[in-house]
Amino acid sequence: MKNRKVMLAALSFGAVAMLAVTTACAKGEPKGDSSTKTSESSVVTNENGSVSRTFTECNVTTNGSMVTERRRETRTTMDTDGNVLESSTSEYAQSYTVGDFMPAEPRPSIKDKPAAEGEASSAEGGSDSFMGLKFGDVVEAKEFTSDPTEPTLLRTTFVPKKALAEFDDYYVYVTPKSHKVVKVYACAKNAVDPGASWRRHYLIEALEKRYGTWARPRSSFRPIYSFDIGGGRYVTACLAGASCDYETVLVGWDDAMLTVAANETEELRNEARKNAREKRKARVSDAAAAF
Repeated sequence: MKNRKVMLAALSFGAVAMLAVTTACAKGEPKGDSSTKTSESSVVTNENGSVSRTFTECNVTTNGSMVTERRRETRTTMDTDGNVLESSTSEYAQSYTVGDFMPAEPRPSIKDKPAAEGEASSAEGGSDSFMGLKFGDVVEAKEFTSDPTEPTLLRTTFVPKKALAEFDDYYVYVTPKSHKVVKVYACAKNAVDPGASWRRHYLIEALEKRYGTWARPRSSFRPIYSFDIGGGRYVTACLAGASCDYETVLVGWDDAMLTVAANETEELRNEARKNAREKRKARVSDAAAAF
């Protein structure tokens, strides 16, 4: 009997100790990461008969309020015989906080950070321009073309004072009547090299430094970021897969000038309707006189 009591006491003590250890481990165990992985591919036949294949792999890892995006894109071009003509791979990574676990205090502005010795101010030049063109300034060009995607604007090409490395074309969109700057595009036919593997793209850091504001991710599947540069002006950067013609596209625009463009478009339409009515009235009068 005595031995039985000793055994029961030992078992009870062991159970209590095991429960305490389990509880402590449960409290101290960190939350595991949750990860989602997606992939997509596209095949394009070029004019010369070669075939370009693009495989994109995106991995999003969430740890509490911290989200890390990693993207790897492989592009291969093959001729009609199956020989590889070109192959390239680009990678990038971006981390940011989201959701209900945002910090108690808002993230400080880049403008509040002291500039390093010999480093220019992050907001040098203000937020009223992009690629050297000031929003609202009149553009003098020999020819403007229309763009179906921007029915209230006209477009022309321009050469910036300081071009971006690996970029091919630059466009400025203007109001249809006064030809004032509304949007400015910088486009690259190939995805621009990020500058380092598995780090934030150097273009994102450059835009943050230039306008003194933080980049905001806008897509879980493509590297698209937006910047609120103040005064109703914005910049968007798509680093890969921007359009059928360009892989990387940067665009800055002014909301107030978009309103001006819409008003000018309506004025031109009203003038066209008035001219059409007057022309028809004149034709009716001429025909009546002939009878």
